[in-house]
Amino acid sequence: QGGGVEGGRVGGMVPPAITTHSTAKSEALASRLQGMDAKMYGAFWCSHCYEQKQAFGQESFYKYIKYIECAPDGAKSETKVCKARKVPGYPTWEIKGELYPGEKSLEQLEDIVEGRVPVPPPLEIPKK
Repeated sequence: QGGGVEGGRVGGMVPPAITTHSTAKSEALASRLQGMDAKMYGAFWCSHCYEQKQAFGQESFYKYIKYIECAPDGAKSETKVCKARKVPGYPTWEIKGELYPGEKSLEQLEDIVEGRVPVPPPLEIPKK
């Protein structure tokens, strides 16, 4: 058998299943995000991440959105990727190489995709 793989998951905690269904609008946006190689960084225990997934619905999210699990004890954890990318919190979207922290409405994500939102300034790390 597949060395500890069960149901396609490798160890760790799994986020709650998405229970909502996608709309034409959420599917179109998710498809555009996929075309831009967008990513959503999150954690299985994060309620805002779950709400973000629910906004897209299961069909759109599972089919189009690249989700990166940042919690060390999460299933398929990619903690090193999250640390290397300096993800400030969950959820954080990476769109066109820029980080957009916080849960976003579909309208806010659409504005980012369309270029109607200024790129957020990089987080200043105070020097000691």
